[in-house]
Amino acid sequence: MRILRTYILREHAAPFVVTMGGLTAVLLIGNIIRFTELVVSKGVSPFDIVRLILYLIPYLLSFTVPMACLVAMTLAFGRLNTDYELIAMRASGVPPIRLVFPLLLVGAVISVALVIVNDRLVPASHLAFRRQLKAIGVKQPTAYLEAGTFIKEFSPYLIFVYRVEGQKLEGVRIYEPQPNGPTRTIIADHGEFHRLQNKRGVQLRLYDGTVDEWDLKHPGSFYKVNFTDYTMALRTDQDDPERMGKKLKEMTFKELLAERHQLAAQGIETLPVSLELHRKITASFAALIFVAFGLSLGLRLHHHERLTSYLWVLGIFMAYYLTSIGMNAVALKGWVAPWLAMWCPNIVGGIVSSILIARAVRR
Repeated sequence: MRILRTYILREHAAPFVVTMGGLTAVLLIGNIIRFTELVVSKGVSPFDIVRLILYLIPYLLSFTVPMACLVAMTLAFGRLNTDYELIAMRASGVPPIRLVFPLLLVGAVISVALVIVNDRLVPASHLAFRRQLKAIGVKQPTAYLEAGTFIKEFSPYLIFVYRVEGQKLEGVRIYEPQPNGPTRTIIADHGEFHRLQNKRGVQLRLYDGTVDEWDLKHPGSFYKVNFTDYTMALRTDQDDPERMGKKLKEMTFKELLAERHQLAAQGIETLPVSLELHRKITASFAALIFVAFGLSLGLRLHHHERLTSYLWVLGIFMAYYLTSIGMNAVALKGWVAPWLAMWCPNIVGGIVSSILIARAVRR
């Protein structure tokens, strides 16, 4: 029996690794294309881009590992079924249920491992990714700029540039919203960035344009001033990447619990914190749910039904994650407790997959 279990696990290992690697690569491709543009057109160091890609991988694995579990189980058990190996096992007195429990145990082990990954590795890599992006912006300010879009990274300014070539800008529009007055506007024909000596602040030098200046005779209004050369600072020491605060998704379980306790003590709504805490845990146990679904599909698969199994896999993916998104929205409305909203897809998925496995085993 031990030899048979080892054989079954080995049959699942290759599809799992290939699927996990393939899905991760597919999800990385879009980011790699975008990052490559930063190297080619913005002059960002390739080593900085490699760091960004490495920081993305743990976050992507939190999604691709559960998906790989479902695909691997479906393919491996489907092959055993279509090659009549499961029938041979039954004829030898080995019921399929004895093969199910070891694989469910593997799914549970993977889920526990993902809990650790989502608690430690994913928050740390996500924070490191944001800090690396900020560091790139400090070293190469035009990395933030994309022609034809509004740029909000240089608070309190809103910047629009018609064309960007390296450090050179053409058709510059800068807006500075005022809390109790009209928006201050700076328009320039062209401009360029210069790094300041402190390596954090950057200087924007504009040429041939107009700037709104406060009218002292008429408080709350501006008057236009033409300029041929105008200099302004856009970044300060407060933009130090190492001093960036953590978002909820960048906190460990311990930090989320402490944050929830602190907010509750201050009388502040703790719903977003509770949702994030339960989401990290339930997303990890999606691997176990997908293993169960994969087993039920693989045990029921017959010849010429591979296309049908792929459609089932896609449908399960969509149903699970759409339900998660929908329950998150319901919880934000206050209609359902955060823990119930986040655990609902796993509870429903566990019940449905258990019924399907039981039916497949009895066949």
